[in-house]
Amino acid sequence: MMLIERPSILLLVLAFLSVQPCIFQLSQSSNNFTDQSALIAFKSGISFGPNDTVFAASNWSITTNFCDWFGVSCSRRRQRVTALNLSNVGLQGTITPHIANLSFLVSLDLTNNSFYGVLPHEISHLHRLRELRLSYNLLEDNHFSGTLPMDLCTHCPNLKGLYISLNEFSGKLPSQFNNSREISVLKLSHNKFEGSITEGFGSLEKLEVLFLGSNNLTGNIPPIISNLSMLQEFSFVNNHIRGSIPNDIWSLQNLIRLNFAANNLTGRIPQNIFNVTSLKHLMLTINSLSGNLPLDTRISCPNLETLFLNSNKISGPLPSYLSNCSNLIDIDFTTNLFSGPIPRSLGSLKYLKTLYMSQNQLIEKPGDQEHSFLSSLTNCRFLEELHIAINPLNVAIPDVIGNFSVSLTTIVAYQSQIKGQIPIGIGSLKNLNLLDLSYNNLSGNIPSTLGELEGLQRLHLRDNNIGGNIPQELCQLRKLGNLLLSNNKISGSIPDCIGNLNLLQRLNLDHNKLTSPVPLNVWSLENLLFLDLSSNSLAGSLSPNMKNLVVIVFMDLSHNQITGNIPSVIGGFESL
Repeated sequence: MMLIERPSILLLVLAFLSVQPCIFQLSQSSNNFTDQSALIAFKSGISFGPNDTVFAASNWSITTNFCDWFGVSCSRRRQRVTALNLSNVGLQGTITPHIANLSFLVSLDLTNNSFYGVLPHEISHLHRLRELRLSYNLLEDNHFSGTLPMDLCTHCPNLKGLYISLNEFSGKLPSQFNNSREISVLKLSHNKFEGSITEGFGSLEKLEVLFLGSNNLTGNIPPIISNLSMLQEFSFVNNHIRGSIPNDIWSLQNLIRLNFAANNLTGRIPQNIFNVTSLKHLMLTINSLSGNLPLDTRISCPNLETLFLNSNKISGPLPSYLSNCSNLIDIDFTTNLFSGPIPRSLGSLKYLKTLYMSQNQLIEKPGDQEHSFLSSLTNCRFLEELHIAINPLNVAIPDVIGNFSVSLTTIVAYQSQIKGQIPIGIGSLKNLNLLDLSYNNLSGNIPSTLGELEGLQRLHLRDNNIGGNIPQELCQLRKLGNLLLSNNKISGSIPDCIGNLNLLQRLNLDHNKLTSPVPLNVWSLENLLFLDLSSNSLAGSLSPNMKNLVVIVFMDLSHNQITGNIPSVIGGFESL
């Protein structure tokens, strides 16, 4: 019997081996059909935007291998769908639950389309998923909404990146994030999430980016956040987070960007935050932070480029160690309670581009005005914007103002107790487009060199003690839109060439000592919106050419010596 059975067993084994490839092919064919069917179901739930040509032309036809379809990537050996990238295509529609049948899917990217509705809970069945990108699906009334699938984090243990910003997902932040130990990027900004930042975030040891901005989050910053030693970018801007900034935030030694702006934070800024040497961008704008900035001169912050502390209640002096932050590019201290002298050492910040210090109680250090903080800033060769308005500076503009950076476009210094004359060297700032020195104690004449500022668009010198005439050279400012010289002691006539300023929208010369008739070509300024010549000694009569002021919305010529009848064309000014 044994001699008979052994050949039979051998034949069975050989027969099984011979059909094994067929079984594999049948299995592979079945799996491929599953993936193809899932893709066809996905397509049935969407439509193409009016500007889409690529996706519509690709057709996703069953007459071609689905691995060759637009946006589809497959594994080489098994020919299973591993990635679906349809970002920036202009698709509209919903995600079908059949997407879960793409069981080998690693990456799903539907960024910047018009998908809407609830994210199907079946998406959490994609156990191999590593990246889910659904951001920017907020076009017109089309957007994702509802809550995230509760078991998304539990059933997708390999998830490394979740990108769902700029949608309308709602509900509380999932507490199961602690199950996604591999996750490194969480971008959940610009949604409608509510509740507090859960302590589950603290267990995400590989997390590098956490964006929670522009939601409805409340509560405090959980101290456990300091456990995220790999964290590089952390933002919950524009929420309702309250309380203080944890003192041990400094333990995030890989931190590059920290943005807590527009919340309800209180208390002092922890000194140790400036000791995070990797930190490049610190933004704490629009909170209720108070107290002084740390004054330890050993602070260096060598990589800090952006420091935004505006709209808080921070007081005390500006620390001298700011000059140690040698890579600073943008500083904003606007609307605080800072007091004392502006450090002249700011002039050593060689990369500085914008300096905002308006609305504080800052002053100039008593001493030689020609060596003021303004003089020191001429060393900042990349400076583009200087805002020092509403401070009791009590400073004169130095003669070296012409040595400011050629990149300087903006000087805003109204209501700052600036005294003395405007130096003639100001004409060297060829790229200046806004000069606002209103509400100060300036005297002397308007320098003719202002006419050399060929890029100037707004010249605001109102409410000073400036005398003399309006220089003819101002007529060279062909880009000028605003000329505000009200409430000064300017005399003489309005230059005839003022009508050459074709882009002029606002001309305020009221409350001066101007005489002679209004130049006829003033009435040819077709872009003029506001004209105030009141309270001067202007003479002559109004011109029928006033009909050219087609967009005028305000005109005041009162308290002058203008005679004659009011032209009938004034009745046609519908906007007045």
